Amino acid sequence: MLNRRTFTVFSAAATMGAPALAQSDPLRIVVGFPAGGVVDIIARELAEAMKPHLGGRAVVVDAKPGAGGRIGVATVKTAPPDGNTVLLTPASIMTLYPHVFSKLAYDTQKDFVPISPVCMSANALAVGTHVPVKTLGEFLAWCKANPKDATYASPGAGSAPHFLGAQIASAAGIEMLHVPYKGAPDILNDLYGGRISSFVTALSNAAQPHKAGKMRVLVTTSPKRSAVLPDVQTAAEAGFPQLTSLEWFGLLAPAGISPERIAALNSAVSKAVASDRIKEAFGKLVMEPASTPSAEFARMIKADVDRWGETAKRMNYQPVDA
Repeated sequence: MLNRRTFTVFSAAATMGAPALAQSDPLRIVVGFPAGGVVDIIARELAEAMKPHLGGRAVVVDAKPGAGGRIGVATVKTAPPDGNTVLLTPASIMTLYPHVFSKLAYDTQKDFVPISPVCMSANALAVGTHVPVKTLGEFLAWCKANPKDATYASPGAGSAPHFLGAQIASAAGIEMLHVPYKGAPDILNDLYGGRISSFVTALSNAAQPHKAGKMRVLVTTSPKRSAVLPDVQTAAEAGFPQLTSLEWFGLLAPAGISPERIAALNSAVSKAVASDRIKEAFGKLVMEPASTPSAEFARMIKADVDRWGETAKRMNYQPVDA
């Protein structure tokens, strides 16, 4: 997900009066992934934490899974821009998909108004225990010496881990074969079995297997060392500061929503993510609570869209039909 950024939780003062907050209809948070998954958990925790800051409004989570999250996006795109329906999504759906799919049914920057990020997640490069390396530098040297075994897995072609792996190889000036999978269980089976060498994934997926000695995380993309894995170097420490990045999960509203309602929702998010409840819940997911003003979030999104576009061009990635 690779520009260095520092994200902090903003305790923005509420700028709206009671009318913007005191809407009678529930706030519906739409997620494009199944109930019980990470995005759904984030949404439900956020919903509970936002309730005290929305003038008594109910908050419900509405799962619309399918098409890699795109059904949820379409649901919110066509919703009335009245502040009653918002989208909670990982960054890649809004910033990477425009370069992955040739006929995407939405325009990230025209069809939506950013509200705020709610949390950040680092990515990681891990290797199987059969690979005799302990650092990223050693792994890259090993790849050069063993080109036939220089492989990395991701949960699918066109995914953020796929692109990130390509960025790592490009930055190091080496060739690495991308091996796409349908999901993490198959990746882990082949990584543990020595059939693939490395795995690019969210840090949350790699932390426990690393601690259990089932894989070895070599580097994370976070700006500073993770409190969960303090023994693991950051990309910058390993000599690749250009790989520093964080994947955001954020709220967006349909285009046309009033600035007053965006401000009210942004204020509620800012207060919610500063709560002890959210800090504890997101900490269990190996994610960091975060919020920014809407305008700053819009700039983040544009920067990510542009960055992934440059990566896709370097990879000569050919978009597919959505």
